[in-house]
Amino acid sequence: MNSPQQTQQVYVVGSQQLQNALLTEFLVKEEVATKSIPSVETISVETLREFGQNLFLVDYHSVDVNEVIAHLLEADQEVENDVLIALFNVDSDDSLSRLAGLPMVNGGFQHDCPQALLSKGIKAIFDGELWFPRAVLQAYLMKSRTFNKTFSRSEVNLTDREVEVLKVMATGAKNSEIATSLNLSPHTIKTHIYNIFKKINASNRLQAVNWAQENL
Repeated sequence: MNSPQQTQQVYVVGSQQLQNALLTEFLVKEEVATKSIPSVETISVETLREFGQNLFLVDYHSVDVNEVIAHLLEADQEVENDVLIALFNVDSDDSLSRLAGLPMVNGGFQHDCPQALLSKGIKAIFDGELWFPRAVLQAYLMKSRTFNKTFSRSEVNLTDREVEVLKVMATGAKNSEIATSLNLSPHTIKTHIYNIFKKINASNRLQAVNWAQENL
């Protein structure tokens, strides 16, 4: 059986500053397997396959999150394990609100976030939760609901299997749980989810789940 260190891996992404080194050291002390890296390009698909879940904790001020997303979206197509992104050192709720709409971004932490809360948030993200301040989530939820009302079921050509995947996703299930429920491989589930996102013009699971609740 794999140990927790083998099934979950955090990468602190950013310039090799003292802040990032201290963050890495803190997470290791919290029994979270963590490495500090300068950029996501240093991580290969083979490395991602070694762990059940890979979380990239990206320094908002030293790394372009869009480049991280582009690289990991491409890599994510080739692995069956979870590839997640969270931002730290974010300066405001407005910035967090913009991040909440990006694909693969499951959380954000402001620059003054207490270390204990950061550790709690990372563990929640590994459990499949979104981790943003309540005000940010409320604002984004309202925006997503308005968005979803403009795309009705009759305007979207989902296959029967995609509908099944979306219904299970709407229960809060993770990809591995959806795969088990529908007797499909995790890779097949990811392919269905990518297709669903494209068809309903959703950028993340929250928008997809809200759309499902409105239309299925």
